[in-house]
Amino acid sequence: MESLWFRSELAEEVKQSKDVFKEIDNIVTDILDGRLDIVKLVENMAGVLTDKEAENREKGIKFFNKILQKLPKNYLNDNQVKFISQFYIDRLKDHHRVIPAVVEGFLIIIDMKNYNIMQTQDFFIVLFREVACQSQVRQDRFNIYCLIQNIFNKDHKYLTTLGPDFLYGFISSIDGERDPRNLLFLFTFLPTFLREVPLGHLVEEMFEVLSCYYPIDFHPSPDDPAPVTRQNLADSLCPCLCAVPEFAEHCLVLLVEKLDSSLRVAKLDSLELLRESCNIFPVKAYEPFLKTLWSSIRRELSHKADDEIKMMAHKALYSLVSKLSTSSNTDQVFETFVKGVLISMQTEIAESKTVAQFIQASKVLLTTANASKESCIIITKLMIPAVIAYYEFKPSSKLQIASIDFLGELFALAKNWEVLTEIDNQLKEIPQFCLAVASNPSKDYQIAGFKNLVLVKDVLDSHLVLPFIEILMHNVQYSHDEQLFNVSVDTIHAIGRKYPEMVMELVVKGKCDVYNMTINKDILNKHLKLLSNLASIDYFTKVIFSEMIRNINDSNEVAGKVIKAVNITISNSSLYSEQKLKDIESDYRLIDAILGWLSKTIYTESQEVLTNGYDLVANIMSSLPSEKQIDIISKYTEDIWRKTEKEEVYFNIIECLYRSLHQNVYSVKHSDIMRFSLNLSLHSNDNAIRSKACMLAATLLNKSELGQQFDCLYNVLNDLLSHSNEKCDSPRLLILYGWITKALIMRGSAEFTPWLQKIVSNMSSPEHCKPSSSAIRVVVGDPMCNLGPKQHSRLVFMYKQRLYQNFSVLTSNMGYMCPEVKNAYLTSWAYVLQQVPKSILNNDAAKLAPLVIDSLELDNKNLLLIMLDVLSHILQNRHLVLTGSLQTILPRLVRLSKFEKCMDVRIKSLQCLYIAACVYPTFFLRPHKQDMLLDLETTLDDSKRLVRRNAVKTRTRWFMVGAPGEAKEV
Repeated sequence: MESLWFRSELAEEVKQSKDVFKEIDNIVTDILDGRLDIVKLVENMAGVLTDKEAENREKGIKFFNKILQKLPKNYLNDNQVKFISQFYIDRLKDHHRVIPAVVEGFLIIIDMKNYNIMQTQDFFIVLFREVACQSQVRQDRFNIYCLIQNIFNKDHKYLTTLGPDFLYGFISSIDGERDPRNLLFLFTFLPTFLREVPLGHLVEEMFEVLSCYYPIDFHPSPDDPAPVTRQNLADSLCPCLCAVPEFAEHCLVLLVEKLDSSLRVAKLDSLELLRESCNIFPVKAYEPFLKTLWSSIRRELSHKADDEIKMMAHKALYSLVSKLSTSSNTDQVFETFVKGVLISMQTEIAESKTVAQFIQASKVLLTTANASKESCIIITKLMIPAVIAYYEFKPSSKLQIASIDFLGELFALAKNWEVLTEIDNQLKEIPQFCLAVASNPSKDYQIAGFKNLVLVKDVLDSHLVLPFIEILMHNVQYSHDEQLFNVSVDTIHAIGRKYPEMVMELVVKGKCDVYNMTINKDILNKHLKLLSNLASIDYFTKVIFSEMIRNINDSNEVAGKVIKAVNITISNSSLYSEQKLKDIESDYRLIDAILGWLSKTIYTESQEVLTNGYDLVANIMSSLPSEKQIDIISKYTEDIWRKTEKEEVYFNIIECLYRSLHQNVYSVKHSDIMRFSLNLSLHSNDNAIRSKACMLAATLLNKSELGQQFDCLYNVLNDLLSHSNEKCDSPRLLILYGWITKALIMRGSAEFTPWLQKIVSNMSSPEHCKPSSSAIRVVVGDPMCNLGPKQHSRLVFMYKQRLYQNFSVLTSNMGYMCPEVKNAYLTSWAYVLQQVPKSILNNDAAKLAPLVIDSLELDNKNLLLIMLDVLSHILQNRHLVLTGSLQTILPRLVRLSKFEKCMDVRIKSLQCLYIAACVYPTFFLRPHKQDMLLDLETTLDDSKRLVRRNAVKTRTRWFMVGAPGEAKEV
């Protein structure tokens, strides 16, 4: 028997039976196989499509839509698409109940390959005439907007041919939209639409429709699982209001008006709108508004209580100046505006009574200067001499120092914009000014003067070198202030790069007397730090290192001091690059000299001095290529190994040679060194040697090649531990387990799991929980100091996430915990959470929240500092998981705000209380408001200023909870 859809009875079946919808796949199959023509199908459905009951007509169109949706987009030919399109257009005149299904159908048909865009005009004419968009439900309005967007994406040029009738209909259809999701869709689509489809005489109408939403005043429902936020809407509305130059006058009038509003969000949105508009509007559009704009921006730049508004005002000023600078060669608008800013801020600087007032005005000038090359020239050319004159008027010492810092910032901007030539006359005044400042015996003045000289060293005249060197060397030799000493060394280094010959005679061969290092011990240490710093400059390297090597080889009383100074300086990569270290080792055989000195003095020198020698060897080895490393370990290993087997103290030399080897460097001694390291890690009575032995064993295991090398070392590890007399729960063994776990997980080996399990299994014991926690700390500790890139270790991607997941699984079955175990357990979690990426804290907030809440009860400073940071992150991301526990969290945070043992705990707890009051809806916070205000009162009298400042900020925010117009954002 012929199927129902081949006959006119289909119409009645669609009206009467829901089961007919199950036949849609079969109908589509018959259409695709050519047994049924889609036009014939429409004719068979005529009875339901033209039924007198609107409900039946709606059902018929929905049935047809589902069939159409399942057809391939290239199946229907031109005539069929045209026929169906006309059918939908005619149906737009139908009952209001039918129209949503018609729009859904048209959305499907316009996506067909053979759809003729020219038919859309008729559809829009009928749609805008017959359908009141805003009287439809949310989803139907959204479908209309999607339809317009799809047509736009298909051929936006076609829409420009439809004329003002289409635009008027479109504007009318979106006018009055209130749903946040629909608005977000429109605001996202409209900027592109407005740029491509000219509005003609409807500019004002379109802007009025958009501007009624400005500024966005909207708060999502707390029950919404995926809410559209106020900020989402504000961010998407802003580009709409300044989408095209034609909006310029309307937009600028609006934002000027809203900038004067007392509403905080209005100010923020207006400043952002101004910044965004500078990318679109022409300079001419701003001319009538510049005085008003500057007045409003200036007011917000001086905002005392709201840093966010102040920052947005700086961004807006930057964008405005940058925009105006594009007309600097054609009119005076730009220069007039910049000079207006300059005069205003000069007045504020002159009237400043405090450093904060001075810095506030100077930052405005720096923002203006940084906006463009042209503004930089204007500001720096006038302000450099003005700042020098300001200093000479002798305001307070703090203001003088602030003016010196400002001068350096102006120079840095000029250098960044490459306008030094344009302000050459002004720059020449700075070095002489720096000399006058540095001549002041006050430390703060000298540091400020020297820092500025380092910046402007390229314009330093040679006749000023000697007076500067006299002051600087006096500081190097006699100053007991470390900061002043370091700044003085950096300044001599900078002068040495500009005038190397003069510094060689005045400093290296003169004041420091590099050929005769027998002066006062304290002064010698300072001279050596300076000389090792200058030795990084090629001009000084040979003279200085030749003398240093001679002293090391002589093993005299100066050698240890030389090694210490070189080790400290050589670790600074900004001074000594890898290539520089390679060259020094190649030219002067520094490792030979240090190893010789270590062998002679290993029993006579202090451990601190020897440690500098070990670290210096490791640092130099790290910079050498594999071939050179192989030569050095081949040369020294056998001799040192024989000594090490007899006296463990020589292990320190083995460790520093093998610590920083490349991954492809392997010697026959690796397995012996591995076994010896493991033995020392368990049985040595020297804490330092035990630690180094653990690290070296981990280093060898981490860097060994997969295959025979790795298997050999791993077998040595298992063999030694299986025969060890050490108890499986001994603290030394647990620490070793930590290093083994660290080495394996960092290289991506799956072998780390049983070692981590050994640590976790001991954590449930009160006797062993503390060393187990220490072992976890070893595993998650910063690898940069022992298993990092400098040591050429293997480091796989996402190893921290892998550790987190395994630790989470292994600790999930821990039952009852006594106080000692609970403390160690939570401390271990803190160590893990301190290192994991923030994305994990976001994804697993529900699982981690109980751990954080329990930690707030303990009296462990290190644990609290970490967990408060975790809590702060969870709060900032507005996880509602914490709202059910506020009655527990808030009192604990209040208690910690009075934590006597640590100021940072008090500050972080207050910050968490502040964030909570900012991010959570008022109805969650209101029950706790009065208790919080009473409990926080005592924190206002804290002995530490930083705590008091956070206490005032937090209590003020809680006072505002529930107040009209309260700020909701952090």
